[in-house]
Amino acid sequence: MKRKWVIISVVLISIILLAIFIYFNQLRYPALPAEVESTPKEAVQKLNESDQPLVEVSKDNEATWYIMKNSEDVNKQIQDLISSKGWIFKNIDGNSLFFEKDDDELIVSTEMWTNKYRLVKVPAHF
Repeated sequence: MKRKWVIISVVLISIILLAIFIYFNQLRYPALPAEVESTPKEAVQKLNESDQPLVEVSKDNEATWYIMKNSEDVNKQIQDLISSKGWIFKNIDGNSLFFEKDDDELIVSTEMWTNKYRLVKVPAHF
């Protein structure tokens, strides 16, 4: 009888510790795309510590990834960022925003990461 309570106690304590670990660790966020160098927890932390609506979380030779909070003006915030570098907004198709500059086209794609956060992929030639 005593052994049964010990086993139940160990299982309950293990479940509680696992739940705490998941809550305070990156496991509570889905995985980021393979190209993103930050961990999910680091990406959210960068955004929460910034006063900017879009925060860079990774950059390589092909693209720069940003994270932003979901809001009604997501596309407007992206347009403002890209337009600040001289690109002219053309249109939106699905999760992609199209820009032009000097006969060059830039396609910025967005990806719903969680219900609170969105990822934005901007090609490197931006």
